[in-house]
Amino acid sequence: MAVWRNSARRGAFKSIRIQILYPCNAKCSWCATRLKNPLFRELYQSGVSDAIHDYYIKVIERMQPEKVFISGGEPLLYPRIAHFLNAIQDHTQQINLFTSYQFSESLRQRIPFTQMPMEKIVLCHTMISFEPRAWADMTANFPFELYVNNIKAITRQPLRKRFKFIINHKSLEEEIALFQEQIKPDQSFEFGLKVINDQGGGINETAIQQTRRFTNKRVIDLDEILIGGHWGSKSYKVGSVEQMAPLLEDGDVTLCPYRSEPLELRFAFYRSNHKGQVLKYRYCPYFPSDFGYRFHIGRDNLDKLERNFYKGSFHNHCHKCRFLKYLPEDTAIELESDVLIS
Repeated sequence: MAVWRNSARRGAFKSIRIQILYPCNAKCSWCATRLKNPLFRELYQSGVSDAIHDYYIKVIERMQPEKVFISGGEPLLYPRIAHFLNAIQDHTQQINLFTSYQFSESLRQRIPFTQMPMEKIVLCHTMISFEPRAWADMTANFPFELYVNNIKAITRQPLRKRFKFIINHKSLEEEIALFQEQIKPDQSFEFGLKVINDQGGGINETAIQQTRRFTNKRVIDLDEILIGGHWGSKSYKVGSVEQMAPLLEDGDVTLCPYRSEPLELRFAFYRSNHKGQVLKYRYCPYFPSDFGYRFHIGRDNLDKLERNFYKGSFHNHCHKCRFLKYLPEDTAIELESDVLIS
């Protein structure tokens, strides 16, 4: 493991992930973040969102990550999204911008693509489902036709697009085939695969339990899925699922790539009051949702973010890794379970 230095170094983390605190129109049943929409609206109207976004810009300028991942809320609908993207474009090699594609045609037409640094952007989307009936059930009946039309219209923009299909879906092969038929992806499209991640409050725990057995097999046989979907290896981008697959052999968390080096710094909003704003941060997409270090904007030094990766005891929480929910039921895991006080 590398040695921590007492400074917020450039390139300290390969990627930084942030939230745009602006409401999302989507009502996806598996997404815990949608429950925060009233809070995001309040934060935006009070100016807190903009203040936090400006701080994210400073962090990215200082740390110069290879990649930035921007989720939400709904980043594309945030009124200052072009300003934000232009402010960070010279401080990272790639901007991965997430969208739900769930908004009206009039809202879509107001998205300021021509003002964005298109050459840096990869527009990302996780396929909730591309089977119309399942889509209706999982999105509170957002019109599937409008969703498809939004994808067709926006993907005509001169930028890269990445779509991730959910391995847990038994209809995965049918979804892939229907997507290819309706969207007709070209060489500017990238494809990936994703497992359902258990979010706050165990919102997806039942779905994981019901699909664990065949999902486990699919994770181990990713190449077979790609061949079946008629995807060339060049179109598939290695994601966290492939990186984490070795853990499903016997639950050995020491194999986790996010433990061995600082691959990702993930920010989320924690709280705001008269004393200031507090963020929560982690180092892994599958870390237990009830854990996170706290960062007080204006009080804490940026070097704290890197220091806690090397000197913090977050490894003691890896036995609660959400990816391990896909282990076979008879797999025994014996790990230390020290409690971390963040």
